[in-house]
Amino acid sequence: MAWIIEDDCLAPERYIKITYRGPNPFSAYQSSLAICRKYLEIDAADYWEREFRWDSSEDPRGFYIRSIVQKSMDSKSKIYFEIIMQGKQPKDSSKEGELVILIGAKLTTEYRQETPFQKSEFYKNLLRIYNLFFYFKVRRRYLQLCKELCEKLRDAYKELLKIG
Repeated sequence: MAWIIEDDCLAPERYIKITYRGPNPFSAYQSSLAICRKYLEIDAADYWEREFRWDSSEDPRGFYIRSIVQKSMDSKSKIYFEIIMQGKQPKDSSKEGELVILIGAKLTTEYRQETPFQKSEFYKNLLRIYNLFFYFKVRRRYLQLCKELCEKLRDAYKELLKIG
């Protein structure tokens, strides 16, 4: 059992949206891991694809990819980035295709409650005090950093796709 606090980094919005029409939209997916490793400073093991759909029955080929990236901030807090790409890739990559990229993130703080002491009301009250007076400011800085990292990802994808 655990006490979990979760905040959307981009609140009140949920996602940053990028829309692209042009040649080879699938290149954004092919560069996604490299972009995340560079700007989020993560290992390849912290990046995984929750969904990958590719429709090869038509031209242009539709695709949907949902990737999750985990960035550990400290022993209690992690940022989970979600990158969703949906588009149409023509068989000839020089022809015009479509792509929508959604970038979102959540800051999650988890206080484990495994031992009998950690499950006690006394400990829970200590956690509330600690969170209110000490860790609250740390989480606010993490939220600001999270928003900045989402904007860096947006800028990296726009640069890759040559969007003004």
